[in-house]
Amino acid sequence: MADRNNQQPTFGTGDYPNGQPPTFGSDHPNNQPSSTSNSQQTVQAAKKRPPYNGPTKKLVIAFDIGTTFSGVSYAILEPDQVPQILGVTQFPGQEHVGGDSKIPSVILYDNYGNVLAVGAEADTDMYPDLLENSETQRAEWFKLHLRPPHLDNEHRSDINKIPPLPKYKTAIDVFGDLLAYLFVATKDYIQQRQGRDLWYSVEDNIDYVLSHPNGWEGKQQAEMRQAAISAGLVRNDEDATKRVSFVTEGEASLHFCMGKIPNALLNKGNEGVIVIDCGGGTIDISSYKHLSGMLFQEIAPVECLFQGSIFVTHRAREYLTNYLSGTKFGSKEDIDIMAKAFDKTTKPSFKTVSKTYYVRFGRSADNDPSNGIRSGSVKMEGPDIARFFDPAVDGIVKAIKAQSTNSPVPIKTVFLVGGFATSDYLYKTLEGRLSTGGIQILRPDAYLNKAVAEGSVSFYLDHYVTTRIAKYTYGIKVNADFDPDNSEHRRRERHAFVGADGTRRLPGSFSPILTKGTEVAETKEFRHSYNYTYTEQEYKNFRPARFSLRRYRGHKRQVPDWVDEDPDNFDRMCKITAKASLFRGQMTPHYKGSKKYYELKFDVVLLFGFTELKAQIAWKENGKEIYGPAAVSYDLD
Repeated sequence: MADRNNQQPTFGTGDYPNGQPPTFGSDHPNNQPSSTSNSQQTVQAAKKRPPYNGPTKKLVIAFDIGTTFSGVSYAILEPDQVPQILGVTQFPGQEHVGGDSKIPSVILYDNYGNVLAVGAEADTDMYPDLLENSETQRAEWFKLHLRPPHLDNEHRSDINKIPPLPKYKTAIDVFGDLLAYLFVATKDYIQQRQGRDLWYSVEDNIDYVLSHPNGWEGKQQAEMRQAAISAGLVRNDEDATKRVSFVTEGEASLHFCMGKIPNALLNKGNEGVIVIDCGGGTIDISSYKHLSGMLFQEIAPVECLFQGSIFVTHRAREYLTNYLSGTKFGSKEDIDIMAKAFDKTTKPSFKTVSKTYYVRFGRSADNDPSNGIRSGSVKMEGPDIARFFDPAVDGIVKAIKAQSTNSPVPIKTVFLVGGFATSDYLYKTLEGRLSTGGIQILRPDAYLNKAVAEGSVSFYLDHYVTTRIAKYTYGIKVNADFDPDNSEHRRRERHAFVGADGTRRLPGSFSPILTKGTEVAETKEFRHSYNYTYTEQEYKNFRPARFSLRRYRGHKRQVPDWVDEDPDNFDRMCKITAKASLFRGQMTPHYKGSKKYYELKFDVVLLFGFTELKAQIAWKENGKEIYGPAAVSYDLD
């Protein structure tokens, strides 16, 4: 194999978005050195947060768009004041309000795509007049339509059962409509409680944090950013890159736990902790080790399971459909009512397999004793209900064991957060399954279903995680110098071509830049040197340099040297583009006989340590290294 420093990336052309991924400016509190001593580590995290040192008042809003429910938290940043995290605890149309307040992630559209109702106002039980419109289209579980396709194959689940999107609507459209609704509700909430003057003082200086499952990546972040633009939160791509940032639900949950039970996280010595966000659609598993002060490092690749609480209800629906098939109570309408009642009452109250449960669905006159139906309720035995939970329990236990195996330190504590974590059966069953390994499971004494929204604001303010673990291997598909003594090269010789410099080359070699399992600090650069040769005509027509960053998701112990060795597990993650003006001065002329060609040498520099990928191009100029911007773009559906 030729020296990879002499390999050539495969370039393409095309447009790319302006701007770079967002960075926190000098006014971000975390950019200031901490004066906290080790003796103060048991103090509540909120008390250790430094005062905001920005020049003007600012507002941070975190939107947690969940599969089944959504919530909002925010913080008002005032110069020299310690920020406090607050929650939006009342939304239009709610029957009950309070500290755990969230709205259903549901939107009703008419047949033309116009929004009819959102959240609690889309509940047809509370607003039966909505049923009068026979052309109403319901959007729910739409967040899961954004999922990366490869996760379907990596995790077995009932993900193929999610409802289709409304006609003429994409997942980005629906996501944007819900963001717009939540923004207006948040604006009204803040104005009603803190005054219009406060809102007017910050409305032109708002940053947003959007949370997403651990398995979501750059493409999904780009789609969510487009939704923020369509919702009117920001004006355009450039504005969005500056003001919209992202955090995984696992990392947001760690920040939430730090605000509630810091002692349990900070006093673990040489031990790791696992934080599990049990949501409606996904279960996100993340492992961390306490470093010092208030800082943590990720110690194992994160996991994302499609085993949230909606799939428990889905399995109950399938059970009832099969059980009552052919009976007078087996209609779709009756099953829908039963499934809804199971979701609302039976699922959250289920605790033990030794009891019999009854799901209310009809009138007291509805009876069919031979099929377990009495007085409008259908009987369900505890062992049957337990089987609806089994895939989630099994998936969590398997993930915890995998995280423990990959962890460099012993895991002794697991934190459960999220709406599904309120299930006593889930908690007790996990406790029993994991107790033999000496692992204790804790649930923070707070509103567990608000963990991600509150933790997302804390992520923005506190930034506790400084090191993450690469889940995959990332690199670039390149052209390698042909080596006739290399058997792999000879096997591919029919694909060889002659470059502008007269050198024979082979396409399809993979050049890793970051390998799976590597510790990735936020400020650590991952880079590789490349060169490219151009004919004189190509030099005259030189356009932006654009190449694809590829990801290897396979399980081979060693990453293949060639993409064709495992083509199904190499996929294109994004495009990285640099302006032509950065390169023209660096392209030096050479001659191959009488033929003139140009050579370009540069480094691709990637930063993986943030919650978003950043890229730069570097080159030498008069012996000095120069950095230039490179845009990261994704093919959006």
